[in-house]
Amino acid sequence: MSDNINWNETAICDFLRFEHKPELQAAYDDRNLTKLANAGLVQRNEERHTWTLTQKGEKKLADIRQHFNSGKLSELPLTLRHYYFDWSEYDSKNLPVNALYQVAMQDKSAEIRRKTAELLDKYDKLDKETSNALSHDKDWEVRYVAAKKADVHNFFKEDDVRVVKNVIGNHDVDKDCLSHWLKSPYGGIRVQAALLSDDSEVDEVFERLEPEDVARVLGAKPRWATREIIMKAWGAADGWERRELVENMRDMPDSFINQAFKGEARWTLRLRMEDYRKAVRQVLELGAMFSEDSEIRRKIWERAKREI
Repeated sequence: MSDNINWNETAICDFLRFEHKPELQAAYDDRNLTKLANAGLVQRNEERHTWTLTQKGEKKLADIRQHFNSGKLSELPLTLRHYYFDWSEYDSKNLPVNALYQVAMQDKSAEIRRKTAELLDKYDKLDKETSNALSHDKDWEVRYVAAKKADVHNFFKEDDVRVVKNVIGNHDVDKDCLSHWLKSPYGGIRVQAALLSDDSEVDEVFERLEPEDVARVLGAKPRWATREIIMKAWGAADGWERRELVENMRDMPDSFINQAFKGEARWTLRLRMEDYRKAVRQVLELGAMFSEDSEIRRKIWERAKREI
């Protein structure tokens, strides 16, 4: 469908008003009316000081409406396609589902493909077959929508962590999924896979992680931090990652801590030391109420250790 007119949103709105509310012309934008007139779509009635559709305009309006109703949007100019979604030019109870499937899969505009997929999903019309097709779309936002219903194996080689998160949020992923994502060349995806692992799999998972991933994983799962894991990751970590590792240090020897003070993480380490000093002082002040051999104090300490 070709046009002589450079459509914009307000021009479309004013043109479509001729379909149902031509009497509202006082509110029309004069520039849009001039644009429509120059395209031969409307003409001015000088006696009544009103505008009416030309025969060409009536045909154009019917053509646009026919495309909207049929869902064959890809034949329309891009601005009109956007208008369909942005101004809800559809009957939500009678969506042209099959035609919209084709738009979602084949339209040249990634944004239109994404809007179509979102519309179908909003009204629970996005089926698994179409979702599987969309899971291979080159645009991550389209794949993100598809992730809700598409087969998980379609995302084994996914390169966007946001899509993987949506897969995880909508499916029961198994060890096969985690195994593929742990081998991903993208750190964020490897981290998401690691975070889904069981505590019993920690050692195996960390063996498969790149050193730079460890700090991010421990930031979310600090209970997994051990002396061996921290020390192994430290050598390959950059400044930010080392600061993250400092936040999760456990059972570290003085020699390692002293060495860490010489690097970029020293300020984070100093803050943690100061927090420790304040906590010890508070414990000593509060613990003054107990005798040295207090059984109550011993039980409180044991319970606190279990809760860490």
